[in-house]
Amino acid sequence: MKRKSEKIKWVSQKEGFVKENEAFLFADYRGIKVRDVTELRRQLRRNSAALEVVKNRLFKRLMDSEWKDISLFFEGPTAVIYSDVDRLSEICKLLTSFEKENESFKLRGGYIRPERILRREDVLEISKIPDKQTLLATLAIALKSPVYGFHRVCKTLLSQIAFVLRNYSDKKTQ
Repeated sequence: MKRKSEKIKWVSQKEGFVKENEAFLFADYRGIKVRDVTELRRQLRRNSAALEVVKNRLFKRLMDSEWKDISLFFEGPTAVIYSDVDRLSEICKLLTSFEKENESFKLRGGYIRPERILRREDVLEISKIPDKQTLLATLAIALKSPVYGFHRVCKTLLSQIAFVLRNYSDKKTQ
């Protein structure tokens, strides 16, 4: 068990780290092999996220000022996944696939600033959302379609006018 001075030092070190991140996901990690957790951490790092096993009481103290119902997710050993909101979809996909592979790993839910609590079902739904690049590409195609359709209609009308004028000039010359 840590001494009080070590706990105070840990809380002060983590305050900045916690304030930098906007999304927190919570999971029960009991029974997972070290190599599996190491691989999960490596994959999370590639997505600009981090997994940390925390002392429940100390982490509650860190978050208590902005989130009163944090106790909902802290029952037994807890792993906290810190992430940016922009990468949340990829992180949720990664965690849900990891949960399917490792039955000991259980997602509990999460928290997104400001004051948005995610239940386990919400995390599973977020994992089904396509990533940001796919959504932007879909939006670009959706925005392009009406313009392209308008262009085709105008081109067809101009072509038809040109054909009518050519036919008219051909009749005049005969």
